[in-house]
Formats: sequence, structure tokens, C-alpha cells
Amino acid sequence: MPAPDFSPEGRLGELLESWRRDILSVPIPPLVDLATAVALVTGTGKAPDEVTSGG
Repeated sequence: MPAPDFSPEGRLGELLESWRRDILSVPIPPLVDLATAVALVTGTGKAPDEVTSGG
């Protein structure tokens, strides 16, 4: 049995390139809102509403 062609020019390379084009053609929705992301990155450890309300 011949080894599969994993070269970028081979069938698998064509398949992966097609998959990349397909994935990149659709915008990825945000998973969290901006305030939550900022709170996580800054390391406050509190939810955004707790930070703004002083709780």
C-alpha cells in the first residue's frame, strides 16, 4: 500500500487549503462580551458588573 501524500501539493494539502478558505470565509462570533474579556485579561478576578458597581 503506498504511503499517503502529505505534501502541500498533494490531495491532503488541497483538502486543507480548501478547508482554510471555507473557515476564513465566515466571521467567527465573539464568545464573550468585551467587558468580560477585559476583566479576564486584566486579572481583576471579578465580573464586569462587580467592578463597575464596586461590589
